[in-house]
Amino acid sequence: MAAIISSRKGITDMSQAIAKYFSDDQEVKNIHVIKNDDFSARFPGVKGVKNDGYSKFVAHPLEGPYAVLPVTRIIIFKKNPSLHKCDARCQNAKGRICECSCGGKYHGAGYGAE
Repeated sequence: MAAIISSRKGITDMSQAIAKYFSDDQEVKNIHVIKNDDFSARFPGVKGVKNDGYSKFVAHPLEGPYAVLPVTRIIIFKKNPSLHKCDARCQNAKGRICECSCGGKYHGAGYGAE
């Protein structure tokens, strides 16, 4: 059974959506966790996304040199999005669900439009 997601947009399970992970505006892959103390030492001043009370998510860039980056946002992108033009509604969104043309890159980040 797929994980349930609650929302006003009608997504009821992960079979209707794709989770995308970002480090600021860079999409990342190979998500894993490190302990909070290690995260704080490696990425001072970065809030990051919690896995649980003891660890936070980190990941690697989709392309380019090997690096470990902090996961700062998780976005739920609809499998059949409307792909409307990215605007302030997306960039300043508080929730995790995105369906605009940015593909989650700017969702909730509070800056930049395509």
